[in-house]
Amino acid sequence: MEEAKKYEVGIKTKERDADSQRQVQLKVPTHMQSYSWDCGLACCCMVLRYLKKDDHNVYTSDFEELNCGESIWTIDLAYLLEKHDLKVKLTTVTLGVDQEYAKKPFYRSHFSQDENRVGKMFSEAASKNIEVEKCSVPMSDIVNHLAKENLLICLVDWNFLECIWCDKRRHCFSCFKRCCGTYQGHFVVVCGFDRRKKRVFYKNPSYDEDVCCSRMDRFDKARKSNGTDEDTLFIFSS
Repeated sequence: MEEAKKYEVGIKTKERDADSQRQVQLKVPTHMQSYSWDCGLACCCMVLRYLKKDDHNVYTSDFEELNCGESIWTIDLAYLLEKHDLKVKLTTVTLGVDQEYAKKPFYRSHFSQDENRVGKMFSEAASKNIEVEKCSVPMSDIVNHLAKENLLICLVDWNFLECIWCDKRRHCFSCFKRCCGTYQGHFVVVCGFDRRKKRVFYKNPSYDEDVCCSRMDRFDKARKSNGTDEDTLFIFSS
């Protein structure tokens, strides 16, 4: 009984310490994407390397098992990371596929194939030990998760994403269609924050830079843009 009380006190102390942290910047190894469509795979490689796990199969057997072609959804990344024995939680405002996305150029070419495949993955997620919750998460939840030294993968709209340090966006693989001004999905690894300056740190798989930085409100706009479903993949270190 006494040990249980000590454990509970330890958990509460850790949570208080996380809430009070002003700044966190987790050191995540860089892995750049190779094509215009594999930003999600590159993000998974960075997460696995950060957690000292082998990422050699991500682009081979892991990718083949997903059977998703060049259309990778956030639920695909959840399945891939769970295969490596990671605890993950996907939050989204849409369980499955939003029918309106069939009209978006970004989704249109693969939509008919993706609709059933992705819907099935959502319905079977619980049996794969993948937690999925339909909700919109505030930035405070993201910050608190990072404060416990946990990473996230966020789906963002590239049109609204910024890096106030380097602003090299035009060299990104994901912006080939940027000129059309429509939704352009892109995955990034969120790896830190600065509460006082209201900054978010993230790893961009399309740019060979140690870390990028965005204003929190601008990042919030990028991750909540229509087309992202506000998909946020919480990854737990332990």
